[in-house]
Amino acid sequence: MNRSDLRREVAELFIVRASGFNLDSQRLYPNLEESNTSLKRLLEEGVGGVIFLGGTVKELEIRCNILKKWSGKRLLLCADIEEGVGQRFHGGTKFIPPMGIAQIYKKDHHLGISIAEKIGYFTAKEAKNIGLNWLLAPVCDINNNSNNPVINLRAWGEEAETVKSLTCAFQRGVSRSKILTCAKHFPGHGNSEVDSHLDLPEIHNDLSELEKFELIPFESLINQGVNSVMIGHLLFPKIDPIYPATLSKRLVTELLRIKFNYDGLIVSDALVMNAISNKYSSGKAAVMAFDAGIDLIMMPKNIDEAIDSLTDAFYSGKISLERLRMSRERRKKQLDLISNENDLEEKFRHEDVKNKFLVDAYRFSNSIIKNSICVRGEITIKAKVNDINLIQIDNFDQVSNKLFPALNLPEAVGFRNLIIHPLGISPWQNSNKRFLELARIGNGKILVQLFVRGKPFIGSEYHNDHWIDVIKNLEIEERLLGIIIYGCPYLYDKIKKTIHEAIPLAYSPSQIEQAQTQILNRILPSKIVQKKVDEKSSKEFTD
Repeated sequence: MNRSDLRREVAELFIVRASGFNLDSQRLYPNLEESNTSLKRLLEEGVGGVIFLGGTVKELEIRCNILKKWSGKRLLLCADIEEGVGQRFHGGTKFIPPMGIAQIYKKDHHLGISIAEKIGYFTAKEAKNIGLNWLLAPVCDINNNSNNPVINLRAWGEEAETVKSLTCAFQRGVSRSKILTCAKHFPGHGNSEVDSHLDLPEIHNDLSELEKFELIPFESLINQGVNSVMIGHLLFPKIDPIYPATLSKRLVTELLRIKFNYDGLIVSDALVMNAISNKYSSGKAAVMAFDAGIDLIMMPKNIDEAIDSLTDAFYSGKISLERLRMSRERRKKQLDLISNENDLEEKFRHEDVKNKFLVDAYRFSNSIIKNSICVRGEITIKAKVNDINLIQIDNFDQVSNKLFPALNLPEAVGFRNLIIHPLGISPWQNSNKRFLELARIGNGKILVQLFVRGKPFIGSEYHNDHWIDVIKNLEIEERLLGIIIYGCPYLYDKIKKTIHEAIPLAYSPSQIEQAQTQILNRILPSKIVQKKVDEKSSKEFTD
């Protein structure tokens, strides 16, 4: 085989990042997402997979078809959809985070499993409808460390049995749509306090400890036929003191491939992440990952360098051509499992049936939100003159929509809105995060709404325990009207133990608009709220 043909075969095993938007100017992360010119070239040169983020569901449907034409062959088209298509693409259905389902499961096992399976079904069907064929889900990590900034609500629980039961249910739901799944992040990212997007986490469990806990959900998903397993960028010094799991033969080949007898696709997490790219070049990381036993290489920092280096490794005999053949065969085998890749079921082509499906998904999402919300006391909060709705957010995108209920609904009943954000003016007294500068905020009573959750890249901003002291001090000062927490269950549990039970307290694992609306309608005078919102909307109408 000449080098040019070999390079095309090697390129098939790489996955690059692209925007779901059609125009280069619309890219949300241009440093990570290939331009259209580069993307077209790479697909024509044989690159076999694309991971998407951003855009509307309709734009992505068009985009997937364009990319297939550029490639001229079957592609793996995927996204990190862990909470519904709407998590990544505008217009899609959003579900509550998996940790919220785990909380339902604790109260009612049967209901939790039923919900997880339906989420899998709705997510897969909707994803397939817009052109995707591979869900990078479910997360199989067990979040047994409450300080974990990156897995957190993405996990299906804090106990092995819970995560095992719910991820298997999700897998069953997805499998009904013949779309590929991915168990991640092997062998378990739950017990870390470092985000692998930012640095390399070290987890000091030995193999016997992993087998008794972290590996249980992965083993169950493998037995149930999960199509792929993603390796996390994690260092386990008691198993391999030198290499992170992504580059470790002990963890990829000896443990996953041989001991677990897994013959599906093994994919790396994104090589652009700092856990790998801080120490290894794109070329070296790609060669080492493949040599460790990985089949598909996700998002190297320099795609051409990575393809060329791996091609050289095969051409020189450093890695056998047999390994290349096996990985390409595994990829083909999984693609062959995807039914009707270019066509939906006949009944799903009709717009009325398609719309009914989306309405059903939306209603189901709202019903889960209702099941997941906790309100203590069900006390109605009424605003007086100068009362304040104080909101902490960590992402301005959360309030970019005019209809942001956490702002609009309190404002409708008389609250004055104030937003705390890392880039805003500090609200803290002498930079001490235990006390608010109340003189600057105002002299009214305060409704506190906190949007807090662990997620990629949040880093130290995830730690919000100072709010426990802030809220207690507001209670002592008799300035506290109530608290709503969206996202983190750990902060909610701590605050619940701290403040008097007479203080209104509410919690939702979800931060989306429907969750805000449901929770605020339960603690604010809902009839007044709706009337005021309708009046404001009619006044703002323009042609």
